[in-house]
Amino acid sequence: MKRLTLSAILFCCIFFSLSAYAAEYSLPNAYDFFISRQAEKNDNLPQYIKPDYIRDDYKRVLPDLDNTSLSFFQKYPVEVHLTSTFSYSINANTFNMRDLFFTIGQTYHNDWLQLTGFVTAFGYFDTHDPMSDYGYVKGNAGLYDGGFQAVLFDRILVSARGRAVYDLSTNTFMLMNHFYDTTLDLSENAPFYTDIQGWQLPQNMNGPGIRVGFIGKHYEIAYSQGDFMHGIPKSLIAKFNLPNIDLRFLYGHENRNAPASWTNELSSHLVQVSSTFRYPFLNNKLWINAIAEYTWRQNDVREVPLDSVSNDGKHTVDASGSLTPFAPDAHYVRLEQAIEYYMLNIALREIVQVRGDKTVFNLEYAVYGKFQAASSEFTIGFQGSTDGRYYIAGGIKF
Repeated sequence: MKRLTLSAILFCCIFFSLSAYAAEYSLPNAYDFFISRQAEKNDNLPQYIKPDYIRDDYKRVLPDLDNTSLSFFQKYPVEVHLTSTFSYSINANTFNMRDLFFTIGQTYHNDWLQLTGFVTAFGYFDTHDPMSDYGYVKGNAGLYDGGFQAVLFDRILVSARGRAVYDLSTNTFMLMNHFYDTTLDLSENAPFYTDIQGWQLPQNMNGPGIRVGFIGKHYEIAYSQGDFMHGIPKSLIAKFNLPNIDLRFLYGHENRNAPASWTNELSSHLVQVSSTFRYPFLNNKLWINAIAEYTWRQNDVREVPLDSVSNDGKHTVDASGSLTPFAPDAHYVRLEQAIEYYMLNIALREIVQVRGDKTVFNLEYAVYGKFQAASSEFTIGFQGSTDGRYYIAGGIKF
């Protein structure tokens, strides 16, 4: 409870202390920001930090239905997004399409309802350990998410989808992610298998379920719950997106250690407070970008076999009957700093993991080009790390 309180205080302090950055914009008052439908429709604040179109809830900007010159698909637009990351590992001499996500949806709307139906697929290709024998490289693809998102009266969110639980923040200014997705296979053929580091965070346990709460163009406060056998993962999110800063608070609760027989003692808590900053200079030719993030994972263990859990739900037991406590709580701090000038990007990422009496520090650095056309972007460059990993990597996003 103390950690939750401290995280909430930190989040509020960041929110109010950094609000002054937007003095050049006419920010709405509290009523217009959270409640007024007319103010929501007339809002014209820029949004420099885009949502994660694969995982996030967000309000669509939709056409005026009174415009009789629009066709059916112009009135009720089809939305397509794709994101993919690929890399060549210099030290391992392997090329990998690490992940690909593709989503398509269509939105029906009137004066009181936005209803978006969507489906999302995933894929990955050629991740292996070159020191071991393996067969012909095979790709993998499947259904990642799908469902609907309804926004009632411009403010009330109701959603049912295949991945209902809110994920950890995916914002980054580096070429490669700081997390790995536990929805995907974690066998020896899985993405990230040969690259997973102890300080990289797994995404939350997830499953089909609901999201309910309140949403606007610049905020979301909501509850989510999924169904993963007896895991019952759930989360609370509070997110604010102003022109140059994105503030995000996430609380998660999951029971990934006992999927076959639910036991509350095996559940773990998670708290993440994250802020992303992006500010333009020289008529939007130069951008200063930064991320500050803190994550606490209670009992930070990735997987514990059910048959090895003791009766008290807090230890594993071996063949001789010896008890071993689960892993201690873990604290993660992630900082990123980046400069973007025209197409050139230079970025740093520092990650500190404190787990019990062990502290791990890792520094990553990247230099890459970003090529943009309308809402699409393509990146390619170099990323290295003080733990000895070096990549030529890139990505596609639209």
